[in-house]
Amino acid sequence: MIGQILFALLVAGATLTGIYFGQQYSETPEDSAPAHEAHVGFNDFRTDLFAIPYVNETGIVGYVTGRFTVKTVASEEAGLMIPLQTLIFDALSSHFYAEAGALATPVGWTRLRQSLDELRDVANKTAGREVIAEVLIEQLDFFPKDSVRMPGDARFESTSETSTEN
Repeated sequence: MIGQILFALLVAGATLTGIYFGQQYSETPEDSAPAHEAHVGFNDFRTDLFAIPYVNETGIVGYVTGRFTVKTVASEEAGLMIPLQTLIFDALSSHFYAEAGALATPVGWTRLRQSLDELRDVANKTAGREVIAEVLIEQLDFFPKDSVRMPGDARFESTSETSTEN
């Protein structure tokens, strides 16, 4: 019985020693991140569903709708002069208003990663600092106007076009 207890203590001691030395030597200086990047904290901001119209010379052609998760640098976010939600929705609106025409075509979807990087750049330029680290898509769609509005639906007709019977 005493022999089994001594054996168990020997195994436990060897295991703890291995863990201790493994932790000491697992990170070499050349593998570690620079000190200024080692303690960067990030926050996630999830947007609500938004819709932006695609307008050309004939009028509204369709709508871009989407939801995003925006990864922000916590220390930079704290120093913002405007609310984060305002910054993100301004960047989303201005960027996708300009990009809606590209998303109306299948070719426009092939440059989606570049488009999200441009969105990040727009937000950071507006903020005047590197607040947005990454933009991730939860949902992004393009709906042609005809798939959203039913032709002849009185709710979407102007009052001058509807007949008035009195």
